[in-house]
Amino acid sequence: MVMSLKQLSLERNGKPVLSNISGNLAGGKIIALLGPNGAGKSTLIQAMARLLTCEGSIELQGKNITTYSSEQLAQKLAYLPQHSQLQFPLEVEEVLSLATLPFALTKLQQRQQVIQVISDWGIETLAHKDFRQLSGGEQQRCQIARTYLQLSNMKHEGRGCGLWLLDEPASSLDLQHQKQLQAVCHRAAEAGHCVVIVLHDLNQAMRLADEVWLLKDGELVAQGEAKEVMTEALIQQVFNVSVRRIEDDGDHFFVFS
Repeated sequence: MVMSLKQLSLERNGKPVLSNISGNLAGGKIIALLGPNGAGKSTLIQAMARLLTCEGSIELQGKNITTYSSEQLAQKLAYLPQHSQLQFPLEVEEVLSLATLPFALTKLQQRQQVIQVISDWGIETLAHKDFRQLSGGEQQRCQIARTYLQLSNMKHEGRGCGLWLLDEPASSLDLQHQKQLQAVCHRAAEAGHCVVIVLHDLNQAMRLADEVWLLKDGELVAQGEAKEVMTEALIQQVFNVSVRRIEDDGDHFFVFS
């Protein structure tokens, strides 16, 4: 098991934002966190990244997450927040190279990995630009590439064992790069990593995720295989909208009704 959550709870100003969240995150899986605004999705993924202190416990690869140093944690999970801002004038290539720092790599290996990820993500024209001058979508692509490069170094006995935490990574991407993101998430899971992704698009979640966690008002309403959890009744309960789930040649998608 990559990560286990046990009764996570958190209050802000006397109001619960997470309430007794428990669940297991297995390698080789893509897990989508779904829910309306304010449901606790970003809070939960920040807790997984050890950016928030909650009641309850989190185990990462069998050890309490609090026992890891910052460097050790960076060797086991990669986190992409909703918004990534830099205050310093770094070129894209320099931003990408940050992903290699937690690992025992030579300068040549670091350089080779950065060149490869630039090629893989098709961002050659951005490599020597000031990250701060990029559009929102270009910045997002670069940060996804950076965290994927970090993830790709997390291996045990030749098999991926890392945790990739993505908070609304598709929000600034055009259709072509949304498709690329989905393909890379599948590639990461096939390699053995666990991918946790916050989404708002029900159809994207149905196509992408192995498991879905539905949250509302800080509570985990349902969790399990996507096709079992994403029923018309549960979607209406969580999102307060009426939908129809349509099956077409084995695929499922939602429309408003």
